[in-house]
Parts: sequence; structure tokens; C-alpha cells
Amino acid sequence: DCSRHDFKRPCGVGDLQKGEKYMNMDYLFFSTMQHAGDIAVLNISYDIACQWSTNLWQRMGRYPSTIHLRHHDSKTITFLVPKFHLPAHIEICQITYSHNLLKGMGRTDGEAPERGWANINPVATSTCKMGPGSRRDTLDDHFGDFNWKKVTNMGVSLSRKLKAAFPERDQHVHDFEDFNNALKHERPEQVAEWRLAVERWESDSSQKNPFAPTGKHMSLSSVRLSLSQQEAENLEHGMDNSLHEEVSRSVLVSSGMEIEDQQCRLARDLELLGAHPTDLQCTKLQERGNVLRCKIEQWSNIQLLYMPVMARLSASDMPTSRTHSTEEKAHEIELWLPSKVCKQSTDALHQCDATLCQYEWELRRAQAYDALDELRRHLRLRAHLYKFKDTHIRGQRANTRVSAIIDKVESNVLVAAARYRRAWAALKNLSPALSHTTWKVEFPKLENDDIRGMSQGKLGQSSGNRTLSWIWKARGVASDTPEGETVLNESLRIEWCKSRARAKRWVEEVQLLREEMRRVTAYLSWHATWWDAQADRRTGLEPAEVEGLRGYAKRQAAVRRDLQYMFLSKWSAMDRIF
Repeated sequence: DCSRHDFKRPCGVGDLQKGEKYMNMDYLFFSTMQHAGDIAVLNISYDIACQWSTNLWQRMGRYPSTIHLRHHDSKTITFLVPKFHLPAHIEICQITYSHNLLKGMGRTDGEAPERGWANINPVATSTCKMGPGSRRDTLDDHFGDFNWKKVTNMGVSLSRKLKAAFPERDQHVHDFEDFNNALKHERPEQVAEWRLAVERWESDSSQKNPFAPTGKHMSLSSVRLSLSQQEAENLEHGMDNSLHEEVSRSVLVSSGMEIEDQQCRLARDLELLGAHPTDLQCTKLQERGNVLRCKIEQWSNIQLLYMPVMARLSASDMPTSRTHSTEEKAHEIELWLPSKVCKQSTDALHQCDATLCQYEWELRRAQAYDALDELRRHLRLRAHLYKFKDTHIRGQRANTRVSAIIDKVESNVLVAAARYRRAWAALKNLSPALSHTTWKVEFPKLENDDIRGMSQGKLGQSSGNRTLSWIWKARGVASDTPEGETVLNESLRIEWCKSRARAKRWVEEVQLLREEMRRVTAYLSWHATWWDAQADRRTGLEPAEVEGLRGYAKRQAAVRRDLQYMFLSKWSAMDRIF
């Protein structure tokens, strides 16, 4: 299919024996490329293009020479993954096979072939009873009708897309210019280097990808994997000191942190319940609390094996003791993780296993990184929603709906900030016991003034003296160190490249739509002339037959000219508006 307009290409549809095997996709691709031998630039989009494109040209030799793609070495061929499928791929695929980053793609998403199923699926009830020949002829008729409807609707679809593209182009270009000017003022040399790097990569994809991060980002999942691998090595060397057959030290701490997150979510949902909750709302929250209480009791029983001091701490803390758990809410039960023990005791390492403290330290650092990433993501979304609301939303009903969405995003911002602060507080409690003194350089304290978008300054700051919050600079290490400056430079480089790519793609989208409009009118003019030439092509027929053929050809030519006139009228009105 044409991945931009969803036209069915010749020889582009085939039967599958079982799943999308390489041999099926190879044959269909090479078959339809017979009709595109003179095209110099090919952008090929497929769900698993990252794998399928490997050794594609070697596999071409297995097929008949009549369907080989001639001179493919001299063509510019780029493999891409459709936008909806791309997030399921690994990070390197997301920056290598993205439509958003490729020069000249505009806002093409590559998902057009998937949309065609909605049109053709209802035919299955008829074709499933047909023989092979009838089935293929029927499908071919439907695909041809589908293509013709696409042609007749080009006037509406292209004008609608262009109308939507103009404000998006202006907005993204303006955002990029603001971001670019701010960075050029602070670090002009780096911005010049970034521009050269991205332009080199756009002209030659074998160059270093400027969108790729050079450092490995720490996440909670990666730290859990590292701790599990460390415990596996201890088992191989006969140093197993686990006190439970299924729950190791790292699993105990990580599961305790998960329960802590669930407690915070339950407490927040209870706060948002309102003064007059329904029975159904109360039932769901009560059931969540019951399930959480069971988890805490099971986890606490295992915790006593690794932390015997728990019995004494619980007894000394009678108001929140687990011996009175029936009087407590599930979200109020104290878990007594190592960081909490360190806060309560002056000699923490004698009260709690040093290994448990170290494990929680590593997991809390990863939790802080994840929370910062989540916070930045929600802040970017919030900024986009505010701009979208100001630009496009009119009327009370629409404003109410958008305001509800923004309130949800605001809530997510507060949740991410609270998660970072929990991790920060735990690191503060653990640092004396583990003799970590410089961790605050890596993880500054998050104040309310720090929770702001990249283009926002502190309260009272103007655009001339606006400063960037540290949350946009933190990415692995702090920016006050030489290593931190390198990481800050990398994060700003990637954000600058993505902002530039967004602006460029919308500019290209407007250019592509205008060029498509020109080509559609040129095609309709050519096709009308072609039908005029068919009027007298047949000779040796009866006068009545000649008259009928001539009338049919003239009618088809008139249909094309009417479409051309209608499209030009619609598009000229848009030119006067924009």
C-alpha cells in the first residue's frame, strides 16, 4: 500500500499461509516494486522493518528475476516502522526507524495499510464461501473501488489536512525558535555543533545518530536486574545467605518499595473520594485496602527473618504497631524499610543488615531517576495541553473537557514529585549509615519552584532572565560536575534535535500537501486527455458501437475535469484564508 494515502498498489495484496512469513512479504514487496522501477527514493514502512530489512537483497536472489528490484544499489532506500508500532520496539529502533526523525517524511505515520482493513473486512463474509478465482476477482473489484473513492475524496482530505497543518507548523516552528534562541544565548558553540551533526546524519544515515544517547540511563528495572545477577553470582560461588527460599534480600526491599507505592496511591485516591462517595466507590477502595493489608502481612512475616529488630521497633511504636493492625488503615501501616530504621536509630548498621541498606540505596537512586523522567514527561504534556487549549478550544463544553484532562495531568505531576521526594528522603536517611556524602549533588532537593516546564521561569522572572529548572538538567549525574555538564549537554542536544525535527516535519507536511494538490490536478488533467484519446482508438466497429465507446470515453474525461475544477475551487478558497 501507499503508506501516505492508503492506495492499494498493483500486485500488493496476497494470501498468507500462516502468519506474515518473510517469503510472503518478500514476494509481495518485490512484486509491487515491478511497477516502481523508475523511482529513485523509496521509504519502506513495515511493522518489523528492523528485522525484515536484514539480508533482504540477499533473499531477493531466491525469487524469479522478473520481479527483482533493478539497480537497488543506486536508489535511496530507507526502512521505517509505523508510528503506532514503534513504541513496542527497543530504544535503538525508535531512533533509527522513526518517521518523525527522517528528513522529507512530513507527518506521514506509515499506518495507512492498517486502516484499510476497516473497509475490506466486511467482504470476508462473502469471500469465505467463494472459490480462489471468484474471491480474488471480488477483492480486486473492491480494492479498485476503494482507490477510486480515494481519488474522488482527495479534494476534501487534502484540504482538511492542510487546514490542520498550518497552525501546527506555526506553533512548532515558534517553539523551536524560542528554544533555539535560548540555547544559542547560553551555549552557541554546542548548538552549532548539534546543527552540523543532525544535518550530516540527515544526508548520510551511516553517520552518528544525534538523537541517540551516549550514556546508559539508570532505571528501577535495570537496578533490580543488576541486584538479581549479583545474587546469582553469589549462589554460584556458594555464598548464599538468603533466609527465605523464594524471597532474597533484593526482592524483599524492592517488593517493600512497591507496597509503599501502592499505599501512597490508595491514600491519594481516598483523599480524592469526596464528601459524598457512592457505595461502589467505597467498595472498590475497601477491597483495595483489604488486598494491600494481606500483602503487607505476608511481606512483614518474611521481613522478620532478615530484620529481627522489627519485633522491637513495632513494639516500641504502639500507635502504629502491626499488633494493632486491625485499628489501622492499610495505607497507614509503617513498613520499616531499612531507610526508616536508619532514621530511628543512631547505630543503624547494628540494627539493620548493611546489605539491605545498600540494596535500598541502589533501588532508591533508580526510583529517583524514574520519578524525574515521569515528572518531565508530564510537564511536557501539560505544556502541550495548555497550548492546544489556548489555540484550538472554544466554548464551555470543550473547555470543561480539556480542563478535566489538564487536572488529571496536574495530578500525575504531583504524584511523580511525591515519588521523587520519598526516594530523596530515603537516601537522606541511608547516607550517614553508608557514608555517602555527595549524593545531594546528584539528587538536589525538589522544591515547589523547581516543578515547572522547560520554557517557564520562576515566579517573577521575565523572559530575559528566565532560568532553567534543575530537573531538566539532571540525567544520571548532576550538572555541577564535569561529568554532569557532559550529561546536561547530551540531554539538551537530544531535546534540541527532537524540537528541530518536529518543526521540520510540520514544515515539510505543508510543502508535501501543496505538492500533492498540484500533482492531483495535473494527474486529473492528464487522465482527462488520455480518455479523450481513447474515444477514437477502436476502429472497424459498427457506428452504434463507435458512438457508445466515444460517449463513454468523453463522459470519463468530463468526470476528471469536473473533479479538477471542484478541487481547484476548494483549494483556492483555502489559499485566500491562509
